Amino acid sequence: MNAPLDVWRMRKFAKAASLILGVALIGAVEAYEVRSSCPVVDTDDFFFPPRVLEAERAWYSKHLKAMGEPSLSCGVGSGTEVYRFVWLRTFGRPIAVRVSRSDRAATLVAVELTGAGGYEPGSISKRIAKKVAATEWDKLAAALGGVDFWRMPTKPSPPDDGLDGAQWIIEGRRNSTYHVVDRWSPRGGPYRGAGLVFLKLAGVSVPDQDLY
Repeated sequence: MNAPLDVWRMRKFAKAASLILGVALIGAVEAYEVRSSCPVVDTDDFFFPPRVLEAERAWYSKHLKAMGEPSLSCGVGSGTEVYRFVWLRTFGRPIAVRVSRSDRAATLVAVELTGAGGYEPGSISKRIAKKVAATEWDKLAAALGGVDFWRMPTKPSPPDDGLDGAQWIIEGRRNSTYHVVDRWSPRGGPYRGAGLVFLKLAGVSVPDQDLY
């Protein structure tokens, strides 16, 4: 990928697609029923249900595939409740943090790639897997509750975008329901705070100038 030109094109295409769909659809709150079986992993429908994030799905999917991440929108889940934060900075290493809770315990898996969010994903440079204490799960649940995650629109209205920056993507799966929220470079507020909780739980330390 030849970024930043390709990043600019992806963002322009996303904005154009959003305008075509219309403001009412962009701002719609959509939760989806988890699909019982998954498509082939090489397809864009593996990670996201059809017609969700239509302009960005190929971009996001190739990073999730490089991370070896599972789909949250299809298949049999390993926990009754799962959340994943995907952080794609134009010039920073792609990072995903997935936190799952079952009846027995809560666990965390974090993956960092060698590439960059606006370029090619690269390969896995670091993978962390650990148990999550009940108090840590409660902090995450409180952060997600603070943004009313399950009622947030997938995309804001009007759309937020820019040439560079970062995509802050949070996915959730609870029982048989799936939801995804995508925001561009939140400068403050509870949604940014929720993303930072994921990073803190994973022990990811990032210099202030790289937190965008």
